[in-house]
Parts: sequence; structure tokens; C-alpha cells
Amino acid sequence: MNALVSFAVADTSRSRTSGARRGAAAAAPEGPPRQWSCYWSATGPGPVSVGCPGEADLSLTLSPTDAEMVRQGVLAPSVAFMQGRLKTSGDNGLLLSVLAWSATDAFVPALASWSSAAQP
Repeated sequence: MNALVSFAVADTSRSRTSGARRGAAAAAPEGPPRQWSCYWSATGPGPVSVGCPGEADLSLTLSPTDAEMVRQGVLAPSVAFMQGRLKTSGDNGLLLSVLAWSATDAFVPALASWSSAAQP
């Protein structure tokens, strides 16, 4: 498996089914959506890059507030999903892999490196 996953921080109150890319686990200020992506393999995520080079197999979107809570470790991505705060579209099997990986010890250091790489 080598799937493209898109993460975005955007105002999720606009529409649950908008065409905007979904997802994110990095904080962002109010304003236009911010987006990152990576290729996902059986071992987890590859390097994260700004933007999305093509059609994502899975898109994830969090509001700026929820993304900051995930970054701080206050909100788990799986909990955000179950509460309807993490918006998704695409491959649900891949979503389960991403959520399972976010509960591992590898998630916190990966998130920290993604957050620092995302700073302008």
C-alpha cells in the first residue's frame, strides 16, 4: 500500500461535505485552509510536504482549535473522529490505519516534526 493522505486545517463549521481537503494534526491560524500531505505505506507515513500533489486517497480536516488541541496532546485524533470533529473523505480502511497509528508512540514525535516543518 502506498496511498496519498491529505491533512488540512480549515474552518470545519462551513459544511460537513464541502469539497475542501480534509484533516490535520498541526495548528494553524484563522484564515485560509492550510494543507499537508504524505504517502502512507504499511509502516506508516512517509515524509510530509506542504500542499497535496494530486488526488488524495484519504483527506482529513480539523478546525484550527481542534488541530491545536491534537498538537498539544489534549485531543486524540480517534476521539475527534468519533465526536465528528475530524472530517474525513476517501478510503475508510486507510482512515482506520491512520487512526490506529495515531495511538502509537510514533505519533507524538512525528506530529512535532510535522508541526515544526509547517511553520512559515
